[in-house]
Amino acid sequence: MSPRPYGGVTADRRRADRRAALLEAALDLLAAEGVRGTSLRAVCARAGLNPRYFYENFADLDALLTEVHDRIVTEVAEAAAQGVAAAGPDAGLRTTVRSAAVAALGMSRADPRKVRVMLVEATASPVLRERQAAARRDYTRRVIEYARTFYDIPPDADARVQFVATMLVAGWNENVIAWLDGELKTTLPGLADMFADAAEALATHAAAHARENDRL
Repeated sequence: MSPRPYGGVTADRRRADRRAALLEAALDLLAAEGVRGTSLRAVCARAGLNPRYFYENFADLDALLTEVHDRIVTEVAEAAAQGVAAAGPDAGLRTTVRSAAVAALGMSRADPRKVRVMLVEATASPVLRERQAAARRDYTRRVIEYARTFYDIPPDADARVQFVATMLVAGWNENVIAWLDGELKTTLPGLADMFADAAEALATHAAAHARENDRL
């Protein structure tokens, strides 16, 4: 038998709400205090929950932090994918990249905590560093897949394409942090333009180099 509703709210709904509160509390603390300031006790206090409810949802603090991080990674990837779709199937590389960048930056600006946790604070945790590295590899793979839809890249150019894609992903991360911190003085559309220009220039150069080598 299912537990009876309490105050009109089912047990499953209350548990889901507690889980959401713990995730939000961890996100708040990670962004404001960093990994060192995000303890199990601090998370429970911020969420207003007894520690027993923590263990109802997570095996340990690392499990909670991993879920916070991975949810952000998924949100960014989904936002970028929506931007790609919005550009349309007939759009060129620059238009597609710019649309993806605008969508991802919009998500970043809407909640800067998430980008700070994913790109900055995660480096202080061994567990999150591994997740961060996995996310970079996944984003790089996505960039390579997009590049191959625009260019006929021969197999022997894989290393060069991966090199360029890695530079784009790493450059994106650093510039987004600088933009959110106010060090990079530009607008959201301006930053999207810069990234689209860089992506087009690097991809075009890499593809041309690959074709030249293929003719030799």
